[in-house]
Amino acid sequence: MTHVISLLNMKGGVGKTTSTVILGEFLAGELGRKVLLIDMDPQISLSITMLGEKQWLLLNGNRFTLAQLFVDALHEDDEPRFNLGQTLQRDASKVKNVCDLDLLPSSLDIIPELPHLEAISAAARSADPAVWEIFREGVEPILDDYDYVLVDCPPNLGVMTMSALRISAGYVIPTIPDVLSTYGISAVQREVKRFAKTAGIAEPEALGTIITKNQRGIGVHKGQLARLKNDPEIPPLLYPPIPQSNQIAGSVEGDYRTLKRKYGAANYDDLFDLTEAFRQRIEEGE
Repeated sequence: MTHVISLLNMKGGVGKTTSTVILGEFLAGELGRKVLLIDMDPQISLSITMLGEKQWLLLNGNRFTLAQLFVDALHEDDEPRFNLGQTLQRDASKVKNVCDLDLLPSSLDIIPELPHLEAISAAARSADPAVWEIFREGVEPILDDYDYVLVDCPPNLGVMTMSALRISAGYVIPTIPDVLSTYGISAVQREVKRFAKTAGIAEPEALGTIITKNQRGIGVHKGQLARLKNDPEIPPLLYPPIPQSNQIAGSVEGDYRTLKRKYGAANYDDLFDLTEAFRQRIEEGE
């Protein structure tokens, strides 16, 4: 069974991409799952993190990114150029012992197209397929090849996030444990509910909240953790939090032999335990 899950938050800089990569690499590298990561954020952080700038530039120059899927839909008179097989990047992790982790990269080239996509979405013309169906139809042929599909969403609830939710059975919300980062969690839940009603689909399940960039000695973080833990209105916390760490934040460049080497021995157990808690929530409902 394939579990398609979006990672979203309306605030930027809260660790959505970092959470996506950690969950993907530990699910594939330590728990033996076959994983697909999808970059829906025009800021391309996930794509650059996984591929590096040189490889991404090569793919982008050949139009082997998800942007081409949307460009084709908007310019129907042109010859379609999106190629799912060539866009799919297999074994995308830079960690040597992490296999079965693939990637669908994004592109900055989608940015000029977003106003057109948003206009189509707002018009909601009954004669046309809904804009979020473009993405579903484009990637659906490969989804069943994976145990997990994790979608890194932009920090808004626009067309790209709606497209991600269209294929998702559930979502998680990464957040820093401070006041501003957690303020919009309830708004995310309301917007997901609203979108599901608009799209006429089952509402994606709120599977959990992931705490990122946690600093154990900071009073604000300790206070927010306690508040979130006892807040029945938000998705339940997935433990343990992702710690604030230079090694986690700086693990973009270079190749690594193991996940412990990439993320640091001091962080490895927490990240493994978080991924196992995530797996249990998804597979066992715990």
